[in-house]
Amino acid sequence: MKKLGFLLIFVVVLAGCDVGKLADKLTEEIMSSSVSSGSTQSAASSGEDSVEIESAVEDSEEFLSEQISSDSTDKDNSNELTLVPQDDEIDKGLTVETDDTLAMLEDYVKENPNMGYENDVTIIYTGETYGESPNLAGIFFIINRTDSAMKDIRFTYTFGKSDSELVFDKQSFTLTGDSFGTLEPNTVMPMYLVVDPSKEAFLKGMNTSQLVEEIHVFDYTDAGKSDQPTQSEESAVETSEDELSLVIPKQNADNGQTFDNNPLMAEFQQLVAEHPDMGFNNDVTVMYSGLYDKADGDTLAYFFVINKTGIEMKNIRYQLSYGNKDGEMVWDKEAVILREDIFGPFKPNTVLPLTMAVPKEKVDLFFSITNENLSIKLDEFTFEE
Repeated sequence: MKKLGFLLIFVVVLAGCDVGKLADKLTEEIMSSSVSSGSTQSAASSGEDSVEIESAVEDSEEFLSEQISSDSTDKDNSNELTLVPQDDEIDKGLTVETDDTLAMLEDYVKENPNMGYENDVTIIYTGETYGESPNLAGIFFIINRTDSAMKDIRFTYTFGKSDSELVFDKQSFTLTGDSFGTLEPNTVMPMYLVVDPSKEAFLKGMNTSQLVEEIHVFDYTDAGKSDQPTQSEESAVETSEDELSLVIPKQNADNGQTFDNNPLMAEFQQLVAEHPDMGFNNDVTVMYSGLYDKADGDTLAYFFVINKTGIEMKNIRYQLSYGNKDGEMVWDKEAVILREDIFGPFKPNTVLPLTMAVPKEKVDLFFSITNENLSIKLDEFTFEE
C-alpha cells in the first residue's frame, strides 16, 4: 500500500457540474454555457466570440413568474434586486455594458423587480438559452432575498415540462466561490446549466402550463464566516452532525472481507475516522483518498464516494473528469458505474471505496496533481432510489 501522506484531495465537487466558468465553457472542451431552441433574438459575446442566443418560450417575461424556491414563503419584496455577473465573466471583461447577454438579463431583472421569495433563495428559468448543441445551456437566475452572502453554493434540482419530460432529474450543481463568486443579499446572478443533448427537445418545448421544478437540497457557505456551511430550512438534510462510516462493498463482504482480516479496508476505515468532515453536506462527493497500489505493472488509485444526503441510492452512474488546471486530464468524462450487485446500497452518511486504474501513459500526470492544481468534475450523475 502506497501512501501520499494521507493527502485528501478534497477540492472535488459533487454530483453535478461546475457552472461558474462562462468564458471557459465556451472556449474549452467543457463548454458548460450553452443551449439553443427557437428563434434567434440577439447575439451574446464571450470575449471576442459571438454565440447566438435563442428563446425557449414565446413570452420570456411571463415565464419568469414561474419560479422555484427552497422555501414556500411568498411575501412582498421590499428591496430592489440587482443583476451581478459571475466572477469569471467579470474577469474576462464581460459586463452589462459590453455583453449583449448580460444586458438582456439586466433588462429582465429591471422589468421583474418582484422576482423571488422574500427571505429565501429562488431559482428561475429565464426562458433563454446559450450556445449550440451538444453544449447547450439554459440560462437560469439564482435570486437571493435573504440577509446572507453565500458562496460555494450546492444544490440538487429537478426541472422539466412534466414528470416524464425532465430536463434535470435530481441533478446536482455547484457554484464555486472562486469562479462563480458570492451571491450577495438582494442580488440576481445568472447560471448557465448545460442540458444533456437528449433533453434539448424538452427544453425547447417548455411552456408555462407544463412545469415541474423542485430544489431537493440546498447548501452554501456563509461568505461572512469562516467556512461554516449554512442550509435552507426546508431542504436541509442534517448530515453534518452524523458520523461517517466506511462500508465494505457488497462483493468484497460476500467474499469474506472484514475490517479485521483485510488491511486495505482497515486502512480505509482509519482514514475515514481521521477525517470525519470529508465530503459536502447534502450531496455526493467523489475524492481521491491519497492511497494507491502497484499491481502487475498497473497503478490502482483508491477513491472515496461519500453520501451526505438523506437518500439511499443504488446503481449510481456518473462521468469523472480528473486532471490539472492546465487541462491535462488523467480521466476525461470516464464512465463510472456503482452497480448494486457489486457495491450494494449506498446509504446516507456512508463512504464507499472505489478503485480506479490509472492509464499507464498518465501515471506521471496523476502523481503530479495536488490540491492546488487539481481540476475535477462529475457529469451525468444519476441513481436509483
